[in-house]
Amino acid sequence: MSAVVDVAVIGGGIVGMATAAELLSMRRGSLVVLEAEATLGEHQTGRNSGVIHSGIYYKPASLKARLCAEGRQAMLRFCQERGIAHERCGKVIVATRQELVPMLDELERRGRANGLRPRRATAEEIKEREPHVACLEGLIVEETGIVHFADVLRELGRVVEERGERSARAAG
Repeated sequence: MSAVVDVAVIGGGIVGMATAAELLSMRRGSLVVLEAEATLGEHQTGRNSGVIHSGIYYKPASLKARLCAEGRQAMLRFCQERGIAHERCGKVIVATRQELVPMLDELERRGRANGLRPRRATAEEIKEREPHVACLEGLIVEETGIVHFADVLRELGRVVEERGERSARAAG
């Protein structure tokens, strides 16, 4: 027996589940998530580093920079609203040789243009924050964070179930 649905989302990773959740929030109708594996997130999501990126490396005003900033804010908001453990721990970017110092200048410029607040730091300040790092100087980028994306995916699964049940009740 086959069922007819309005929308099929292919892939039960974080992108597929976020897409399904958003589609269910925008419209009524039936939706199915098709996943080849036995559990969600068996591929890229399950192997993710857990970094919530700041976007400091992206060309200012580019689509990548804009989407990274929007995605970072949305991820932090989702984690906060849904009680998902996360940390805005920031990151350091360092110059270990004199010829790398201009790279810090450029990254600081890009970061500011992308709405970040990178802060220049001396070798001593970096050492205080990251004792095993030796450098000439660095940048501290507070907007970067970490999260266990499997936790985010599990919560997205709950959101899809909740919204799907609401959508089914509204249609029935």
